Amino acid sequence: MASRRLAILLGVLVLIGLAGCVAVSPPSNAGDEPDTEALFEHTFVYGDDLEDVTGEMTIEVTGGEESISETVRVYDRPYAHDREEVLETPDPEREGHVFASDPSGAWWYYPEQSLAERHEAAEPFESAEIRSDRAEMAEWQREWYDLEYRATEEIADREAHALEMELREEAIEDGVSVLVGNTEYVYALETVDAPDELTVVERTVWIDDEYGYPLKERQVFELGDGERYELVERFETVEFNSGLEDETFAFEPPENVTIETR
Repeated sequence: MASRRLAILLGVLVLIGLAGCVAVSPPSNAGDEPDTEALFEHTFVYGDDLEDVTGEMTIEVTGGEESISETVRVYDRPYAHDREEVLETPDPEREGHVFASDPSGAWWYYPEQSLAERHEAAEPFESAEIRSDRAEMAEWQREWYDLEYRATEEIADREAHALEMELREEAIEDGVSVLVGNTEYVYALETVDAPDELTVVERTVWIDDEYGYPLKERQVFELGDGERYELVERFETVEFNSGLEDETFAFEPPENVTIETR
């Protein structure tokens, strides 16, 4: 039962983590300790020099003394292009999962079910509008956390700054959601038997010094019964500004796959 619960949470938390992946601009003076307020203000906004990101990420969920992990291939071109492919996982139901989004909408592909789900945007997403929405969300969420700059560490052979965020007691958790364009979508978490309450109580992000992109993120989630789980996402390899083309983010469902609309 514990392993099954971890597997369910892995699916839920990966949705949260990958869909809500954040980045910040590096400090203007590399010789000074970064200002925590300035870092958080840019938490949802990528550095101006960043064009795209490619890499392999390990995602691990720990509950008590038990852990499960999977490996995901990530392609990101801010702010309207994103693709994640599950490469290795202990959960047979997640093998080969693909998420792909571009300005026209998004695809979710579940090969074990021979199912593809499609969300068609009413209007094409605009990168500038998404960036603006993310900046507004950062301002809104700032009051939720106490901030502390931790240290500089090496992640994926790159220098990164660690910013710790602890949820304040008076903060109110509104739900698990992600901004896409001008619309806030709440994931249909009931499809993986998600818990009714899921609150982020601790969060640390390791930010690439050169491109201002998160190379690692640790989050502690608390369920309604007080039980806590830790999610750690970490790039094992990463490449910046490799020139990703639109085709990388396109998805064509295989033949004989059922297509449903979200």
